[in-house]
Amino acid sequence: MLLENMSYVEVEAYLVEKDIILIPIGSVEQHSPYGLIGTDFITAEAVAREVGKRLDILVAPTITYGMSQHHSGFKGTVTLSPLTLTSLVIDISNSLLNQGFKRLVFINGHGGNINPVKTAFDHIKYQNKQGILQIISWYLLPEIQEMEKDIFEELNGLHATPSEVSITKFLRPEAFKNKPKEKKKVEKIETYFPLSGEEFKKIYPDGRMESAPWLAKEKYGKLILEEAVRATANIIKDILKKKII
Repeated sequence: MLLENMSYVEVEAYLVEKDIILIPIGSVEQHSPYGLIGTDFITAEAVAREVGKRLDILVAPTITYGMSQHHSGFKGTVTLSPLTLTSLVIDISNSLLNQGFKRLVFINGHGGNINPVKTAFDHIKYQNKQGILQIISWYLLPEIQEMEKDIFEELNGLHATPSEVSITKFLRPEAFKNKPKEKKKVEKIETYFPLSGEEFKKIYPDGRMESAPWLAKEKYGKLILEEAVRATANIIKDILKKKII
């Protein structure tokens, strides 16, 4: 059920039966020396595609780039401005709404995307468009946060977390052959947000935010991903029950 593998004729047939599509969205940003720069879009894509498979729902190509200006002090990070991401989501959403999709669900893997995506939703509704627009950030789901606490206790942290690193280890184990494994100090830091790229790097010099990514394991990633898929699927089942006004 991947949009990229379908013809327009197949999409037309899909829209006769269903009006929902999932759009994975992540970021291209540093995740400390321990994690992958593609972590956020890799995890979001994995959740979206598995949910789509289980519920027989169409999944759009992944929006890999996100709003990551606070990580811009680290090499390899590629960021969109908040305005650019908002405009991108507006254009993508309007394209789909104009074709007959009525339920657009963005499966999100990055915190910096939330405000621009919600602003895009507000703008679309300002244009008086009909339909359900929703963003689901898998890592903010209560079931996931409870699981993370059970596994990692207080060491999951806020960025470059062992939770997200575990999922990418499960999905792309070969990418971790040369990543570090040594333990470092985990500090709780009082600061303000938002931060510029320069400010962020001064406060979090190795890119971690109160996290212990060396605790990541493939077996944890498999468990966390499965729970993220299950919990996300339940939310989408509720979205499918809602009547479009």
